[in-house]
Amino acid sequence: MGNVALTSISSYLKGYFLNEVDGDGSAANLLALDFEARTKEYSQDLRLATQFDGPFNLIAGLYYFRDTLDNLFHVSQFDGGFDARQTYRQTRTSYAAYMDGSFDFSPTFSLYGGVRVTHDKAKMRNFQSVVNIPGLGIPTTNVDYTETQPSGRLGLRYKASSDFMAFVQYARGYRSGGFNGGAVVFPGDLTTAKPEFLDAYEAGIKSRLFDRRVTLNLSAFHYQFKDQQFIDSISVINQALVNAGKSRINGIEAEITASITPQLRLSTGLGLLDAKYTSLILNGTDLAGNRMIEAPKFSISAAADYRIPLSASAELTLHGDMVHKSSQFFTAYNDKVFPFSLGRTPGFEEYNARIGVSFDDGQYEVGLWGKNLTGNDTLVGVGIETNTFLRFGTVPYPRRYGIDFQAKF
Repeated sequence: MGNVALTSISSYLKGYFLNEVDGDGSAANLLALDFEARTKEYSQDLRLATQFDGPFNLIAGLYYFRDTLDNLFHVSQFDGGFDARQTYRQTRTSYAAYMDGSFDFSPTFSLYGGVRVTHDKAKMRNFQSVVNIPGLGIPTTNVDYTETQPSGRLGLRYKASSDFMAFVQYARGYRSGGFNGGAVVFPGDLTTAKPEFLDAYEAGIKSRLFDRRVTLNLSAFHYQFKDQQFIDSISVINQALVNAGKSRINGIEAEITASITPQLRLSTGLGLLDAKYTSLILNGTDLAGNRMIEAPKFSISAAADYRIPLSASAELTLHGDMVHKSSQFFTAYNDKVFPFSLGRTPGFEEYNARIGVSFDDGQYEVGLWGKNLTGNDTLVGVGIETNTFLRFGTVPYPRRYGIDFQAKF
């Protein structure tokens, strides 16, 4: 179509999920959690993109998404003293129209922006939770929500040369509402959350220095969340999805890659975060000023690659990388309220390495690798059961080794 390209992307996914959890981690039947779900998902994206020689280009399109979920959740505590079985079917449909374009005022200055309008609707049918204790449980219930929201971005780009670019932009993000699929005991827990909104401000540079041997990218950002969706969790069987006030994030990110020699390449990344709730009350406790969940104040990564020629078409490659993250919280209570204070994890480091040999100018490669070489076992997820004071932890993958083979055609 000349300077206009028409693209269609279609997808279909069908899945089955089963997770049977021994929640107490012991031989006793104190807590068992069984999750089972069947899903189907369809999506269609149809868009036009221009490739004009002039100052203006754009992408415009239509998007459709639909998914269905048939869910079963079974929980048993204290050897069947408490037993609940929850089932429901959820259907979500989303329609969107979008346009994103750029205009070059000059060879150095460009304005870019876009807008998207999304219409979401969802329904939960035959939601039911049957509990073996009289007076508890949720009778058959149907719940719906429908919403239409805009989102978009606007930015200015300054390109001083082919090796240096600076930008500043504002973006408005939107997350649709949702049902509390974790409701089990009380009908009031079957809540519907309002949409969540994000106002994001960001400025930064992207550069290549010293004859393009060094790449340096820097950015600073300020995020403001409104009506942030949140799980207000009392226990495994008592939780609600709510809109829990406001929060903000201030951050700095830096990335640098340097080709020290034709054989040696080094890279590192640094992240600094100041992420706090500015308005949040859960279960009558004012948590304003607390740090956000899973938001370490400091993180750093580093990697090194070294190549050693073995022959005209063979090469030995050495790779090593590491990541460090400072302490973080997995509950909004931080360390103020017990037992939620058990949801803090310390900082950790993780190291990986690989040695490989490539042949035929990189067409084939065989490698020996090791991951989590120091056996880091710091939890990467934490859940608190307030009835029993149990802490559920998600452990990282253990130390492991392997051999891989790659072929390019």
